[in-house]
Amino acid sequence: MSTRTAQVEANIARVLSGVIHDMRDPRLPLVVTVEAVRVTADLGYARVFISSLGNNTEVLAALEHGKGFLQRQLAQELPMRRTPLLSFHDASETLF
Repeated sequence: MSTRTAQVEANIARVLSGVIHDMRDPRLPLVVTVEAVRVTADLGYARVFISSLGNNTEVLAALEHGKGFLQRQLAQELPMRRTPLLSFHDASETLF
């Protein structure tokens, strides 16, 4: 993994952590943690691994529903030519 990829992953995790915390969806519990982010080599796709105190299937459904909002917020915060497309996964899945 290159240093650029690692920086992008860390920045995506930082931005999404803040934005998810500010989302007002009743399906999201108070604590939703972005455990890891894995991007493809071309930075086109990002797999976001989350964990929460609530029902993870509901949390994943809420994040999928708000994917467009999260994508726009990510595009505004990160100075990238093309924002990676997000997919959300349970952190108990394999991270690699």
